Amino acid sequence: GQPIVVMLDMLSVFVYATMMFVYNWKLALATLVTIPPFLILNFASTPFLQKMSREVFTATNHENSYLIEALTGVRTVKSMSVEKAVRWQWEERLNKEIRISFRGQMISLQLGALSSAISTIGSVATTWIGASLVISGEFTIGQLFAFNMISGNVTGPFLRLAGLWTQLQEMTIAVERLCDVIEAKPEENRELSYRDLGTFRGRVKFENVTFKYSPDAERNILENINFEIAPNQTIAVVGRSGSGKSTLAKLILGLYVPTSGKISVDEIDLKTISLKSLRSQVGVVDQDTFLFSGTIKSNISLARPGADISEVERAAELAGAAEFIEKMPMRYETEIGEGGGMLSGGQRQRIAIARSLLDNPKLLIFDEATSSLDTESERTVQNNLEKIRHDRSTIIIAHRLSTVQNADRILVLDKGLLIEQGTHDELMSQRGHYYYLNHQQLATIPA
Repeated sequence: GQPIVVMLDMLSVFVYATMMFVYNWKLALATLVTIPPFLILNFASTPFLQKMSREVFTATNHENSYLIEALTGVRTVKSMSVEKAVRWQWEERLNKEIRISFRGQMISLQLGALSSAISTIGSVATTWIGASLVISGEFTIGQLFAFNMISGNVTGPFLRLAGLWTQLQEMTIAVERLCDVIEAKPEENRELSYRDLGTFRGRVKFENVTFKYSPDAERNILENINFEIAPNQTIAVVGRSGSGKSTLAKLILGLYVPTSGKISVDEIDLKTISLKSLRSQVGVVDQDTFLFSGTIKSNISLARPGADISEVERAAELAGAAEFIEKMPMRYETEIGEGGGMLSGGQRQRIAIARSLLDNPKLLIFDEATSSLDTESERTVQNNLEKIRHDRSTIIIAHRLSTVQNADRILVLDKGLLIEQGTHDELMSQRGHYYYLNHQQLATIPA
């Protein structure tokens, strides 16, 4: 590799430089005296080149990111008739990238010109001294040509070293950007040293759980949360946006670790459990559904590709997806395009619900799962909810309170605090926060 080449180059420099001094020490000094200024110029310019490379990298990243966003959101761009505005913003970023790149190229050209000037001065000095020696009879023309060939073998390695140094600086900038990803703390691998959960019964308990995203954060996302979900029980979590509802679900999945307090799963501390053994028995349906390109069947059977078609059909039936799937040209073998682009938002959501039900999880988490469904589809899912939640624990996170009234218990969060809990009738009789939210949605708040 390159290190071996550099070592061989340095060895050859030593050998050829010795031969140059044997030929004539004056010519040898005239040749070698230009090498230190050349190296100093290259090393001294490194900070400027690195700064310029960072600016170019950042400008290119901003331009590319905006272009990808514009293409991804082309439907929004066209529906709002903002093509020109988006184009101008993209062109502004592109022009900035071009200006910075041009400035960087100009600096590189100037440094190249200085390097060429140093090299030219050395060549002129060597030629002048060599010609003088030939005229005085101290040197023959053949010896001068031989000396020039040897001197090329001395200066050549230094030129290559300078080129490698420039490449190294360019690579350094790229590595700096990659370090943000490489040095990110990975999720702890619990598979070897942590215990297997075994058959999950569906019991979850929060004891004085507090959580914030970073130690420096000003406020807690969740604070001193206490509740328990019994096996086969349906719990609803409601509250305003930003109250910590979705964060609570992520803590159960082990995606985040509580700042303080304890989460138990089947009376076992979550910190001691293999996350794979837990997550394989939990079904999750998020508000933002992601589907893979492929068939409807491959998406529903994502966690178990070898699932029988009858199992896939049953999951789709429970999710209220069977009706529209049966109308598809290839039914369950219908291709849905990248990200499920050939389906509507409600259809994608029902596919996601079916996917979560296929493996018959012991804990099912609906995180605003029905928020993008039309009224008819939501009614279908709600009507099937009794079947869906049979023999499993269920957590329903929702804004629309009409979807949670039949839950065994409702948890009311506000600004990270669990301020109320009970059944729908109990909370309505208390005339507290839940009562206020319920009447607010019905627009019947008493004066």
